[in-house]
Amino acid sequence: MNKIYLYVIALLLVTSSCGEFLEETSQNLSYVHSTQDLDELLIGNGYLQKNTNGDPYRFLWLDLMDDDVVHFLSKAPQDNKNVMFHVLKEFYKWTPYPFDDDQPNYYQGPLTWHKLYECIGMVNVILGEVERFKEEKDYSRIKGEALFLRSFYYFYLVNLWGHPYNPGTASIDLGVPIKLTDYIEDKGFSRNSVEECYRQIVKDAKDAIVCLEGVVQQSTRRANQNAARALLAKTYLYMNEYQLALDECNAILEKPGGSVLIDLNTMTAAAYNTQRRKQTTSECIFTNSYGPILVQSTMETAAASSSLLNCYDADNDLRFNTGKDSHFFKYYLGSYFAQMKAGTSEVHSVSLILPEVYLNKAEALAMLDRTTEAIETLQELRGKRMTNVGTIDLSGENLVNFIREERRRELCYTGQRWFDLRRYAVHPKYPKKTRIEHPYYIWTGSSAILEKTYVLEEYPSDGGWLLPFPKDALTSNDGVLKDNIRPER
Repeated sequence: MNKIYLYVIALLLVTSSCGEFLEETSQNLSYVHSTQDLDELLIGNGYLQKNTNGDPYRFLWLDLMDDDVVHFLSKAPQDNKNVMFHVLKEFYKWTPYPFDDDQPNYYQGPLTWHKLYECIGMVNVILGEVERFKEEKDYSRIKGEALFLRSFYYFYLVNLWGHPYNPGTASIDLGVPIKLTDYIEDKGFSRNSVEECYRQIVKDAKDAIVCLEGVVQQSTRRANQNAARALLAKTYLYMNEYQLALDECNAILEKPGGSVLIDLNTMTAAAYNTQRRKQTTSECIFTNSYGPILVQSTMETAAASSSLLNCYDADNDLRFNTGKDSHFFKYYLGSYFAQMKAGTSEVHSVSLILPEVYLNKAEALAMLDRTTEAIETLQELRGKRMTNVGTIDLSGENLVNFIREERRRELCYTGQRWFDLRRYAVHPKYPKKTRIEHPYYIWTGSSAILEKTYVLEEYPSDGGWLLPFPKDALTSNDGVLKDNIRPER
């Protein structure tokens, strides 16, 4: 985020993505005459848009940092620059600076940080201007979508660059800079506390819920009230506010709209993967994510780790099947890979989905010692995933750990595991710290051999649990933006 805020830059960018109502000379808001104009600004520069030179805003690297992946090398890559894992491998290794500044517009580039703040900048502009149109019918919808997006983007920013929410230290732990105004400020921006970041996320999400009451969207790429509730429920869960999280989950499940769990018992793996994690699936509440898949199976890529696969009941769980393709995994040369439809696949790493609502509800209930209800909620989801769900006779910490494993089974490769591992490490009642090993292989000409095993030690002793800031963000903020320091490995 530059000290000269991205206000003007964002306005200039809309000329290429929002239609002809803003010509290339537009450097102010003089052409905004209605909520329709603000809606075009929202679509063009409030929501994330696909980049023509790659797609650096999908956070594909997010699924490379956790314990669900292992390096897989079946043969020598023919062209490393086109192999997804190769260009993202520095994230897999948790290197001190994994971004490639020479490729800012591609997956490995540092533009995620800048793009999110650019979108926040446009959202701030819209929120400032929309008050001129209170009498127009779309006023509440546009305001609600803008508030949701600001909340959504700050949720990702603080969970990537800030510390996990620890009730005992959130007021002093560093989060990310918060910018809410729509005017230029000639100063450097420092980091707000984690507590301040979460308070803002909660406020914006709650206000969005009010504004989006009754709004029906034509696409899950546009936020509605349930999207705001799903985000708020997740945020409350991270803050250990379990009753509040439960209330939001219940509100969604009482009025789910078009959101329905898919029953894997009645759908083949092939059929499921024509719609899984796509914006048209009934399990998707909101998605800001689309683009290429991360996990290939024929070259240099990331396969499922044994610790992930060992979580499944291979006899009854339709998500995983030993030695063959399943609803969640593709089998190749003895390894398993995320099963996603090729071609125009959509990777839900920046999304809110219905299965997570069930999991959030079950976890909240378990933490409130409402054991029977927690198990019933969990089994409702598992009944759509397994041929035989069996019985769950657990309570207390054992039940919470089972729910955590179910989250891992259900939400693998959706950008959730990394966030979960961070919050488990600071959980006030049932803390669980994780140490991760990532073996890295090289191709010798005929086979892959182990070059080095990279190790991420437990949080907070290892700085690798937080991303470093892009170098130009540190420079442009006059040195007041304190960096996250990662160790050499």
